Amino acid sequence: MPQEPVKRIREYLDSQEKVRERILDVSHRAIRNSSRAMAAIHRGEGASDILKNVKEDIESLTKILGSEPQFSDYGALLAAHREYAEAIITRTLMNGEKLPELEDLGVLKKAYLQALAESVGELRRHVLDLLREDELDEATNIYEKMEETFDILIEFDYPDSILPGFRHRKDVARRTIEKTRGDITNAVRQQKLEESLERVERKLGD
Repeated sequence: MPQEPVKRIREYLDSQEKVRERILDVSHRAIRNSSRAMAAIHRGEGASDILKNVKEDIESLTKILGSEPQFSDYGALLAAHREYAEAIITRTLMNGEKLPELEDLGVLKKAYLQALAESVGELRRHVLDLLREDELDEATNIYEKMEETFDILIEFDYPDSILPGFRHRKDVARRTIEKTRGDITNAVRQQKLEESLERVERKLGD
């Protein structure tokens, strides 16, 4: 039985396995550093140096995809793109800036939309931090960013075969916004109550 066809198949699959391992290594590093960057962003740090390193990894992955496009839906690679985009989008919205362009980030379209949905949860985290610090006005501003982001999300209604997991992420974002609206409302009521009590105390003091 001729072995040459089987040999060529094995060589091809071996080469694909090496590409997969390379993608996995770079993707995992990008995901770890994106998580570090997100933590730094919530601490009020810029995280620019960390994100610069992640951007280099994303560019490396893009270069690989240039010759191996069949890996564009590979889970780890998509996650790396998503986590990087999420960190950039979250930082941008927290700073009151415009959403970054897809081309500027250099990530996959699916990853960008997934990251946009995930950023709603990160913005909620920031809102809660602001409420704990009695920064109600800024918390309200960030909440409005959450609503604006969701307005973008609802424009996309595609099945999972086209946008994997997006509908679920959109539902989670909707619930997150509803919970945050309740938190803001309670904080406003609490503030008004405290102001009323202060006025009463001043009158009694007079």
